Amino acid sequence: MRYLYEFIEHQEDLPIKLFVNSVKHIHFHWHKEVEIVYVLQGSVIMYLDQKQYTLHEDDVIVVNSMSVHQIERTSQDNVLLTLQFGPEWLNNQAFISCNSAADPEQNRQLQVIKQNLAQMVWEINKKAPGYQSYTMGTLQTLCGGLLRYFADGTNPAAEEGSREYDYKRLNRVLTYVDQHYNEKITLQTMADLEHLSLHYFSHFFTDKIGIPFQKYLTLVRLEKALAQLAGSEKSITEIALDCGFANVKLFNKYFKEKYGCTPSSYRDALLAEAADRPDRKPLTYDESSSGDYYEMDTWNAMGTLYRYLDARADTKLDALNPSSRLAPERQLIEIQADGPSARYEQHWNVTTTAGRAIEGLREDWRRQLRELKGHIPFRYIRFHGVFNDEMMVYSEKEDGAPVYNWSYVDKLYDFLLEQGVKPFVELSFMPSQLARSKETIFWWRGNISPPADQTKWDALVREFVRHCLNRYGAKEVESWYFEVWNEPDLSGVCWAGSKEEYFAFYASTVRAIKSVWPQLRTGGPAMGYGSLWNDPWADEFMDYCREQEVPLDFFSFHIYSEYPRLKEEREHLTKIMPPSFYRESIDRLRGKMEAAAYGDVELHITEWNFSMYDRNLLHDTMFMAPFVIYHAMNTLGAVKALAFWSFTDVFEESTVPTSPFYGGFGLINRDGLKKPSYYALELLQKLGDELLVRGDGYVGTRTRDGSMQFLFYHYVHVDPLFSSGDWSELSSTNRYDVFEEKGNRNFELSLSGLTGTFKCTSYWLDRQHGSVFDEWIDMGAPEFLSEEELAYLNKRSGPVIRTELLQQDNWRKEIVLPPHGVMLLTLDRQY
Repeated sequence: MRYLYEFIEHQEDLPIKLFVNSVKHIHFHWHKEVEIVYVLQGSVIMYLDQKQYTLHEDDVIVVNSMSVHQIERTSQDNVLLTLQFGPEWLNNQAFISCNSAADPEQNRQLQVIKQNLAQMVWEINKKAPGYQSYTMGTLQTLCGGLLRYFADGTNPAAEEGSREYDYKRLNRVLTYVDQHYNEKITLQTMADLEHLSLHYFSHFFTDKIGIPFQKYLTLVRLEKALAQLAGSEKSITEIALDCGFANVKLFNKYFKEKYGCTPSSYRDALLAEAADRPDRKPLTYDESSSGDYYEMDTWNAMGTLYRYLDARADTKLDALNPSSRLAPERQLIEIQADGPSARYEQHWNVTTTAGRAIEGLREDWRRQLRELKGHIPFRYIRFHGVFNDEMMVYSEKEDGAPVYNWSYVDKLYDFLLEQGVKPFVELSFMPSQLARSKETIFWWRGNISPPADQTKWDALVREFVRHCLNRYGAKEVESWYFEVWNEPDLSGVCWAGSKEEYFAFYASTVRAIKSVWPQLRTGGPAMGYGSLWNDPWADEFMDYCREQEVPLDFFSFHIYSEYPRLKEEREHLTKIMPPSFYRESIDRLRGKMEAAAYGDVELHITEWNFSMYDRNLLHDTMFMAPFVIYHAMNTLGAVKALAFWSFTDVFEESTVPTSPFYGGFGLINRDGLKKPSYYALELLQKLGDELLVRGDGYVGTRTRDGSMQFLFYHYVHVDPLFSSGDWSELSSTNRYDVFEEKGNRNFELSLSGLTGTFKCTSYWLDRQHGSVFDEWIDMGAPEFLSEEELAYLNKRSGPVIRTELLQQDNWRKEIVLPPHGVMLLTLDRQY
């Protein structure tokens, strides 16, 4: 049953139900719980207590226990916040008359209701210690406000056993209508079924629902017709008769009265809207719900309510200094200096990445790469577009003969090799004169088309490989990787052909490379993570390679935090997955590789970051330092390389904003300022080559001379509200309110068996120590930085360093990290 009496399931951790949703149509129904509906965006029509109300943004209404009600969308989309709780919180008997749409004079008293709703949402989404108690205390205050300002006698419908038979009768009537709407039903029909007089039944129904029976029946038939107009190819006449209308003329009349247009024009508009608004999709139907919900991007919706959170400033201060209200639990880490250790492979410093090849000819790009290489010894670099038109590698004479020009490629590769960095060659994108179509991606219009003539593409690849061998030598080029294309599984996004066309394209390309020099390492497919979870693309690719005996020397794929959408889902990817999603994705892919007999093939993550958007404001924040360290530690031993995307904000997939901190992917911003993510990799680089200990928030290593390194980090994930797609708390200058509220983490390191003298160096990095974004905010967040301001910020970025000498056998050190904090301790043996 989709409606009528609704059994409401409470949340797992609280005896209430609080949720954000968008409503298309929720049928007449009732429930024991009291319900508060607050309109965050748009408007809805509610039928309640025999009356109709239109609720707009910032309106709030209370539905009393056992009150029959229905909700419909207007011509606007809507986002609603709904709170449901037991009537015992209102002393069971109270009737609450709270409806800002009916009585605007209530607005002053409603402030306390809205403030408490906002506080409950805040507590539930932040999940700070004690949030359940805070939430229930806030609910009690909210109910106190309802009883003080809006109580209007008793609620007879909520009394136990009161009119129970009436509700059972109404349930039977509505069920019968839902099952027989396409038949001839009259008021007399229903009266006879319930053994009532026509007069009594008419008054009974109108009293419970608020509209006459015949109007209700018409509304049900219109609703069924709407579904058929949207989901079937039946004619208008067929739909009219299927839904119980006597004729199409009557159907048109009622439909136009209700929706303001004819059924045929509604269907036309629906088709046009589906093309213009591909972001809307129906949710899987939930039997526990009382109506028809559809998903909508709730971006910024909660801001309407949060303005009432008058205690917000105190909450934020508390979040910055949670130790003032909660003593953190101390985690003891005991280490024997000469204890056992294990070798491990560092994978975070194998490959770095950049946007596209042509950017590598810019001096600011090169200056940053030199700086990066001087502190983090990456061996490879990967980027798009080595065959883009802007690199001018391919043209044709008038007779169609190919002309190959490697001058720009040489300038770029010569520079890279001078820095000791090898190309991780991504063979993309298609030169326009070879492309069979004109689809492009990014601001710089990389052509994603398959070749019009595969033999011409293969010839280009062979000449490219020959040129590299001739210029740099076989020994050098044998150490490179050759990756065929970028995310071809994202059909229509990065590859304008079919899956089968890519498989054949991959095979032909690899064979072209191997025909010149068989020892060259070839692979791919630089697969996006969505297909890993939603279809058998990877399985079919590996099956193809095995069956066709196509070499696959390494497998590459990409991963980000956003929800791995199905290919047919085209909404903005705002949902954020939990941090474990990265390792789960790797393990899932590893399982597929082993099942396909590719378990021994190298696995490279050739792109990863928090978000796949190059404008995500969290990319600049202190959050990114523990984020990078967390995933570096959590993926140890699982992949050959973990290539962070990307090393610099000299990056032009879309037009560049004016702000120096706009949420770009880079470790370094476009002005050369190093972000916390950069320093995370620099601190990781200081770890030794033997693993002593690893746990939640810490890792300890040792070098051959007995020196030791201990890295501590406090990773805090984004809160459930942000994870669900509501980014209303995020702004250019306010970027930390979207995280879960966590207290400090307190570690105690106990070292025993130290012999000799050690120099202990501490590297401290948090929002107050070395985060360049936070320093920029403290400076006043200037949009354009002067040379003096750049020099100042450059000096203020990076860890705060302190040293001390240790000359004792046993040593203890307490480390207290605030949220997003990082600390490295290095103990270097002195001679």
